[in-house]
Amino acid sequence: MLHVYAFNAHPMLRHCVDSYQIVSVFHPEGGYIENTRLPQVNQSLVFALVESSRIYEKTQAAFTTPHFITGPNDEICHCRLYSGLKNMVIKFKPGGFYKIFRFPAMDFTNKSRDAVEFLGKEIHDVRRQILETPLSRKIEFLDNWLIKNLLAQKKTNGRIDEAIQLIERFKGNITLTELEKATYTTKRTLERHFLEQVGLNPKTFSRLIRFQGVIRFMEANMNFKWSQLVELFGYYDQSHFIREFKSLAGSLPHDYFSIKPGIGKFLQA
Repeated sequence: MLHVYAFNAHPMLRHCVDSYQIVSVFHPEGGYIENTRLPQVNQSLVFALVESSRIYEKTQAAFTTPHFITGPNDEICHCRLYSGLKNMVIKFKPGGFYKIFRFPAMDFTNKSRDAVEFLGKEIHDVRRQILETPLSRKIEFLDNWLIKNLLAQKKTNGRIDEAIQLIERFKGNITLTELEKATYTTKRTLERHFLEQVGLNPKTFSRLIRFQGVIRFMEANMNFKWSQLVELFGYYDQSHFIREFKSLAGSLPHDYFSIKPGIGKFLQA
């Protein structure tokens, strides 16, 4: 069984950090549970809270390290979460990881990478502090650590933040031309900064924002017609919606709830 407990970040971090999460896995017979992560726009920094925390990334055919950075993903990811896992996850908003640490988000797209490779040996001290403090102090410590790193950086391009907010406001239904005009930015600049800060180009980011909106609507409204989704989320027609859904979810829309038990919330938007 997979358990996720979420906590809010400090107000100074709300534009960068979506939440802190403690993720644990228990399987009565030991072993592991299969987990599928749908495409998502967030990055995460993960710390193992116990030595028995093990995640096997089937796509990369390797176990993750005790502390790793992952996402975003424009592909479905399959992994095995082993019983006994207990992790602290910092889930960043789109562009949030880049704002705090300045590592290009595209270096992590569709993969998980050892945090030590990017954040150095300091990450061992951070993990030790997390392990040695009670829960309330863990959150306070992470807040202080992230705020210190954030204040050490120069502000990022505000036009990209505007573009992200517009895409989210319009549920992914905004063209690149409209983004250019609204943010007074060229297509080339938008694409370059999106890849650097978000890890996805604007078109892909918009597709995933729309897709995530569809999933949230489906899970919150059990009685609906497919035509509602087509109209509400701006698909050309029902065929377009079905193709797009299958491409991103790996199943037809009407099969989603039958496969949902295998779709975990871990590191997912």
